[in-house]
Amino acid sequence: MTDFTTIHANNLEEIHMIAGDEQVFVYNVWDHNGVALNLTYGATWVTIFRYGDVNYTVAQLSGSQIRSGSSFNQFSVVFTGSGLPAGTYQQQVKILDSHGGWHVPSQGKIIIFPSPDTGSYVGSE
Repeated sequence: MTDFTTIHANNLEEIHMIAGDEQVFVYNVWDHNGVALNLTYGATWVTIFRYGDVNYTVAQLSGSQIRSGSSFNQFSVVFTGSGLPAGTYQQQVKILDSHGGWHVPSQGKIIIFPSPDTGSYVGSE
């Protein structure tokens, strides 16, 4: 069975964005030995929810595979944050491997700042 316990991604650090701006998040998936994992026969998602509140899901984003060299170990999702109030959110990577196993190897924080165009402000609903 493939080991999905480690994921290296350049965007699981804290992300800052303006409410309503479109962002493309790209994830690189490697095993514990640093070998690129082939996602061709699996599926990927990113769930975004209010920080610390997994019951307040704001987006369920399906990943699109990206060819990286000779391997398909990258995927991306597009997130706009449209209609969301400014505040703190979390992203959580989910991978369904080719054997039907679910993996949640990583998560990160997203800070959405208010937009003067939308009037979004911290604490608005």
